[in-house]
Formats: sequence, C-alpha cells, structure tokens
Amino acid sequence: MTERVASPRVSLADSSSRRSSKKHFLELSGLSVGAREKLAQFDINGDGNLDPNEISQIVETLANEQFRGRHLKYGFLALALVVVVLIGCLFGITWAVFLANKDTEVRQGVWVTRSDKVPIQLGNNQMTVLDGMLSSRGATNVTVSTVPSTVERPLNANMTSAQLTSLTRVYLRSSDGAQVGLRVTGFRLVAGSPPTLLLSTPSGSLAVSGNSVSGSATTGLVGDPAMVWQEVKGVFMK
Repeated sequence: MTERVASPRVSLADSSSRRSSKKHFLELSGLSVGAREKLAQFDINGDGNLDPNEISQIVETLANEQFRGRHLKYGFLALALVVVVLIGCLFGITWAVFLANKDTEVRQGVWVTRSDKVPIQLGNNQMTVLDGMLSSRGATNVTVSTVPSTVERPLNANMTSAQLTSLTRVYLRSSDGAQVGLRVTGFRLVAGSPPTLLLSTPSGSLAVSGNSVSGSATTGLVGDPAMVWQEVKGVFMK
C-alpha cells in the first residue's frame, strides 16, 4: 500500500504577508555603486535595505534641497537685477555730469548756446564736416577743439617785432586796483636806454618804457593823468 506524504501547506495569508513586506523595503544591493554610496547614509540600521521611514527621510531631504535651490536661483536673479540697476544709475549720473558741463546744445537742428540759445557762429569758413565731426578744411584729420587761441604774458619794450606782431590787446593794472583793457591797432619800437614801446589804440597812444606807462589812452578812460600802472600784460595770438 502506497504511503502518501503530506506536503506542508503554505497559507495564502503568509505568502501575501511576505510579498507585502518586500514591497516596503528597497534593497541597496540591486542598485548601482554610485546610488548605493549616496543612499547608504540614509540606511540607519545598516541592514542593506531602506525601510519606509528611511525612504521618507530621503524624500524630505530631496524636497528641502529643491526648495533651497529655488531660493538660491531667486537670490541670483535679485542680485543680477541689483547689478543692472547700479550700472544704469552710474551711467545716468555720468551722463548728467556730462550734460551739466556742456555749454552748447542742438535745438531743431541748430547748434546754440545753453545759456541764451544763441546760434553758434564760426570765426571763418575754413571748416568742414568729416565723419560727423567739425574739422578744419586745411587739415581734415585735425578736429576743431576749444583750446584758447590767445595767451597772456607780461609786456615790455625788450620784445622783438616778431613777438609784438601777434599782440592784440593790452591790460594795465594800478596799485589801487584800477584796471584798463585796450585793443592794440599798431606798435613801434623806439631804440634807447631803456627802449620804448609805442602802442596805438582806439583810445589814443600808449608808451611803455621800463616799468613806466604813459600816454593819452589811459588818461581818457581813468581821468587821472598821475595814475601809476604797476602791471602791464599783453594778449598775444598763438
């Protein structure tokens, strides 16, 4: 008579329980080396598996890092905006200072002064426009500048005729503060000891000899023939 061996019966409940328990754990051994190294720090009990609490901690850490990354991005955007605003303010201040120092402007296509809006006039017609710049017609590569065309220096009778040729005006100053300016229309050097410089002006003649100045030009303007002039300066064209 054949004997039957009873096989152990496994209940469906135990099988379901084992399958259910496997779903609640993540085995680190089935992951790549890089993933295991990063996730090993969350394996608190060191059993090589991640339980639900450890998985929730991973999710929370990732959420916090994403939150910090978003705030960091907003911080960089705000910093970039501040830099742009500062650059704009610096440019605006520079442009304002530049405009404040200008004494001319363009109104309806006319170059005028900023103070009284009078059109700018050129002293001669030897000017041309080259590449949008006002330049000298004789030397088109030289841009017209605002450098003064005259120079002021002490005037005396020891100057040569070549130096006196560019003399345009003469300024006299007395000890009591009186000042007289005269336009020079001609000159003549008289040899002597000391030599004498004779100047012709619209107000009369003027004689400069050493440190003394005399003539009818100053008498008519000041009204005091005994006025002593201590300083004589001439304005010369460059």
